[in-house]
Amino acid sequence: MLMAAFATAVGPVWYGLIYQVNTGQSLGDEPSSNGELALIASLVTLLMAGVLLLFKTLRLQVEITEDEVRFRYPPLVSKWRSVGRAEIEKYEVGRYWPRKAFVGRGIRFGYRKFGKAFTVTGRTGLKLFLKNGKIVLLGSRRAQAISYAMGKMMNSDNMPHD
Repeated sequence: MLMAAFATAVGPVWYGLIYQVNTGQSLGDEPSSNGELALIASLVTLLMAGVLLLFKTLRLQVEITEDEVRFRYPPLVSKWRSVGRAEIEKYEVGRYWPRKAFVGRGIRFGYRKFGKAFTVTGRTGLKLFLKNGKIVLLGSRRAQAISYAMGKMMNSDNMPHD
């Protein structure tokens, strides 16, 4: 999908440049010179390559320790964020629908009933219901591992979960 977006943005500019250079016919009412068109094509290509690289390097990292759930989403959120065990009212590990609840993937801020979401791929994740009323959803393809780690973390308090 990312490559399709890249081709959609870059393809027409390069097509216009190649067409104008090969045929000698200018494009549009106020045509650019071949040099200007080459510069525009190069800049659009570099910009889109940077965006593509950004999306390829996005990784949601989640760590569950005895005391907290830590997560970050580099390179957008490089600093670890944490939710302490004492802050969690309950949790759910299961399926969610990112397009319905958050209008896509990534870092999303939904309506009050959905809370914040940090997702990359898949439809499973860890939903934390905090004592302050906030909700945090962390997407994961490893539902069993997260369920086990959360159960181990919350076990000593007999914390409710679904």
